[in-house]
Amino acid sequence: MVSLVQAPSMPPTLPQKSLKRDASHLSSPAPESSQSKKLRVAFDDRVDVRIMDDWTAKPLDLVKDEVRSALEGHLRPAADKDDGAYEQLRMVFISAAPSRSHDNGAVSSYTEAPSTALLKKYLVALSGRVSDLKACGKLVHAVLDVNWLGRDDAFVALYVRFLGTLGSAVPGFLRTVLDRIVGHFVEVSSSLGRIPDEPYVPRQQMVARLHNALRYLLRLIPSANSALAESLRGQFPNHRTASRQGYIAFVKNSLKTIEYAPELKAEIQTLITERLVKIDVEVQEELDDLEDEVDEHRVLGLSGLSEAKEDADDSDDDSDVDSDSSSEISMTPEENHLRALRDTVAKLDSVLDLLFSHYTPTFASGKMYEVNDAFEHLISQFSTFVLPTYRSRHTQFLVFHFAQMSQAYAERFAGVLLRLATGRSSASNGSLSAAAYLASFIARGARVNKTLIRSIFTRLGNHLDTLRRNYESACQGPNLSRYGTFYAIAQAMLYIFCFRWRDFIMTPDDADVEDYDIFEEGEPEWLPGIKECLTQAIYSKLNPLKVCAPAIVHQFGAIANHLRFMYVIPLLETNKRLRLSSFRSLAAPASRDMGAARRENTLSHQSGEAHHQLDAFFPFDPYQLPKSKKWLEGDYRVWKGVPGMQDDDDDEEDDSSDDEDEEEDEFGDIGDDPEYESE
Repeated sequence: MVSLVQAPSMPPTLPQKSLKRDASHLSSPAPESSQSKKLRVAFDDRVDVRIMDDWTAKPLDLVKDEVRSALEGHLRPAADKDDGAYEQLRMVFISAAPSRSHDNGAVSSYTEAPSTALLKKYLVALSGRVSDLKACGKLVHAVLDVNWLGRDDAFVALYVRFLGTLGSAVPGFLRTVLDRIVGHFVEVSSSLGRIPDEPYVPRQQMVARLHNALRYLLRLIPSANSALAESLRGQFPNHRTASRQGYIAFVKNSLKTIEYAPELKAEIQTLITERLVKIDVEVQEELDDLEDEVDEHRVLGLSGLSEAKEDADDSDDDSDVDSDSSSEISMTPEENHLRALRDTVAKLDSVLDLLFSHYTPTFASGKMYEVNDAFEHLISQFSTFVLPTYRSRHTQFLVFHFAQMSQAYAERFAGVLLRLATGRSSASNGSLSAAAYLASFIARGARVNKTLIRSIFTRLGNHLDTLRRNYESACQGPNLSRYGTFYAIAQAMLYIFCFRWRDFIMTPDDADVEDYDIFEEGEPEWLPGIKECLTQAIYSKLNPLKVCAPAIVHQFGAIANHLRFMYVIPLLETNKRLRLSSFRSLAAPASRDMGAARRENTLSHQSGEAHHQLDAFFPFDPYQLPKSKKWLEGDYRVWKGVPGMQDDDDDEEDDSSDDEDEEEDEFGDIGDDPEYESE
């Protein structure tokens, strides 16, 4: 565009105001010379010639007039409404959206996207009339769809201020504004930073701009905190449909918001944990359905492949998003299913890794108020989401790890579980799970000290003895549905004994017992009361060795016999001829342990006689997720055999290899997985 501006030395005479253009003030052209046939252009030194940008040259006042006219026409009563200018205004912003798409088939008069400079003027104009936007939803959505992340800093600052003004003046749009920002948590495409004629903006800078915008809005608008919490919950991606990269990016960005929105810390952590448990349960159900154990190890062992995809926020390469799609064409349905499962496991693994990373600085800070608050929140999450969920397999290791950061936290966690397992509501579903979690924590926690181990075991024994006295007089035989709490406590004690029997041997000065000293001075001296308690319970009419998980009973019997703690082999032989189904019909419905009855379907998933027995459910069994297992180094106590005691398969060398494998698998229910132990 060429602008002719008169030099200031001789200002021209201004025309008179008239409806018609009056050219009388212009100099008359000189008559054409008869000797020349060509047109000539005369340059006047008094005229300043400037080349102006096509879009930028539009004055701000003119833009303001356009915006005013468009809004007034749109806000008129229906009979007088004129949306022509309104639609043209909307198309200005639609043309600046990343997709450059025009909704509803509308055609923009702009052949090219408006420049950043022109968009600034329209934002300034809209900011001055933001109260009129309440009834201009389509226009507001067009503005919110503008690619603002990839423009210069001045535009970003102006745009974010507009968002703040809009959210403050029209609260109804606040959630929409936050949804647009949070929607980028899944993915910020590097293409957003490549706007023609604009400096390139890297992905990391665009992600930082998202958080700066949220920080500004939260500081400006008091109600933005609750609205952001709702937005995060509403925008949280579905783990079945979201890519691994996108899902992990959303979790990472959600955790980052806690840095400038500490008021939302509990809500964000709870939301992530809640969704994590759902994935954990789904993965475990899928693994249970696999045909063989080899597939399970393949899924867990390979879940960490292509971890580089998770760090998309640190890279500007979008090519990896669908890089594997072509190979899916040649895969069988079974292979696709296994691949999808492996991808879900990778999400589980990576999110757990993020949570371990998130909590660790707090516990390492030494600020006791913050540490205590974080630990109490972990226990609350565990009690709310993990404990009632029978199938959770990995999420519980968060509290397992951080509970061992100090003996005080170990005692706190064990105390919570003990109260749930032995409290007045001990027939509830949660109490039966609590007994299993307590036993597994005491047995597997490498940093749990001897004092706590003995204290918990003694208190469990006292409660078991109380239950035995309450039930035995009316008992007609072993019955899981009627006496479920008793059997859950008994199984917890058997399991703890198998792992921690060394801590129950009394020594001078309470020193740790060495394996080679066990039988040096005759019979071991056991912790007072535990032998009598277990003997009375085991040989009572409730007969816990018939109802508890066979793998645990078998291991306890072998260890107890070898250590001369208790000889139960004859009872085990007698129990082989006992049918639990014959005792179930004897339970009067009105007197049944209704909590245990409701829990029976989860404590025992077997069919036939095994349906009336407890599962070997101990939730801190080996952790195999490849990426996040590094956090548990030193936390985990692996199975340690009894000195001088041989396994059954060592005594029967003539057994076939299949029998040996079967025996090893049975032992694995209580011991460690061979592959895990070898690591």
